Formats: sequence, C-alpha cells, structure tokens
Amino acid sequence: MKIVLMFIFLSFGYAFAQNSYSTKSNWLLDTNSTDAKFHKIQKQLRGFDLAMVEVGYRFNGFYFAIKDKNYPLANYHWDKIKKAIENGIIRRPKREGNSKAMFLDSEYKSMKEALSSGDDKKIWEEYGKAKGVCNACHKAERVPFIEVIDPEHRWQPIK
Repeated sequence: MKIVLMFIFLSFGYAFAQNSYSTKSNWLLDTNSTDAKFHKIQKQLRGFDLAMVEVGYRFNGFYFAIKDKNYPLANYHWDKIKKAIENGIIRRPKREGNSKAMFLDSEYKSMKEALSSGDDKKIWEEYGKAKGVCNACHKAERVPFIEVIDPEHRWQPIK
C-alpha cells in the first residue's frame, strides 16, 4: 500500500512539474524571429480596452485635481487622456470615428479652454459635459454597460 501511495504522489508531483506555460523571464528575448517578437508585443499591448484602462486611471486623477483646484495637474491628466486615446486608435483604428468626433476634435478642446480660464463654474460644467460625452461614446461603441461616474476614492497619493 505504501508503494502505491508513493507512486501516486510521485506521479502527481511529476504531472504538476510539467506545466505548459513558460516561467522564464526572457519570454521575448528567447523568441527566435523578429516577426514573432512583434506578434508577442502586439498581443501584450492589446487593443482599445487597454487604452481605456489608462483613461480610467487618468480620469480619476483628473477629477480629484479639479476638486482640489489644482488645474495644472488637471490639465496634465487631460492631456494624458488624449494621448491614451490617440494611442488606442493606433492599435484599434475602428475606434477612430467616435473618438475623434466625440472627444479629440470637440470635448478635449472645450475642456482645455475651461481649464485655461480657471473659472470653477465653467470647469465643472465642462466636466459634466465630458462625462456625458464619455458615456455617449460608450453607447455608440456598443459598450453601454461601461458608465463613467464621479470617482469616490483617490487612486493616487497626489494632490
């Protein structure tokens, strides 16, 4: 019986040791061809969804910068939101139409003007419009279940 149990335990140990994934840290450097390397990089960068992760992160900082009346920081985050969307368009060109029409060529500029004015009321009005534009774009891109709301918690230790 002990021999059978020992055989079973050794079999499990061997089975679990033989995994199908790489544990090497050189997953990219050990790839033989340049095309294969670029394919792996492209897969890691993904599409527009990863750009939206950055936009969400920046939007949180943007909101709290406005709340703190730190308009230079709000302006910084607003520019980074624009850059994240532009980079997302490169990775997923089919998102260009709504991104440009609803944000890059319109709302982005309106918020920049509001931030430059330093007028609290104008900035908050424009913020409300921007949030509405984000949600309208999500509906147009068939992801209406992604709803932008006012953040409750600051994600960055920056004020």
